[in-house]
Amino acid sequence: MKFITDRMLGRLARWLRLFGYDTLEIKKQENEDDTLLALAEKEGRVLVSRDRVLVRKALKKGVRTYLVQSPEIMEQLREMQKEFGISTEPQLDRCTLCNSVIRKVKPEEMELVRAKDYVYPDRLGEGTEFWLCDKCGQVYWQGKHWVNILERAEKLKK
Repeated sequence: MKFITDRMLGRLARWLRLFGYDTLEIKKQENEDDTLLALAEKEGRVLVSRDRVLVRKALKKGVRTYLVQSPEIMEQLREMQKEFGISTEPQLDRCTLCNSVIRKVKPEEMELVRAKDYVYPDRLGEGTEFWLCDKCGQVYWQGKHWVNILERAEKLKK
């Protein structure tokens, strides 16, 4: 299942990507609603928004859409679970920033990781696995933040 969200749901878009879902997020731009509708229609994406007017427009065009009710991220994820049966099992498949597919860094590519100032030097020697987004260059690993992600995902399962 593929989604597209408006800029009000950027956090939800990142979490959906974290769960492995191809999720576009449209940033502020001219004709934002038209862009959202056109992409949703063209690519067969579910439009997810908190904007009632946009949702009505989408429904009139026959675009599958969902109106998110809650302003809270955990509740938004519960809504998506209930409405679409999404899995809340964290994956390392997609870049949470740009939505591209990420890949595991090969040992001979560790210079790419070392070049990032946000990767802690002590992680480099611990045998930590890293993932890389070839499109935007973001590097990922399962550090302390991963434990927090897993805890939140577990809460969603209950």
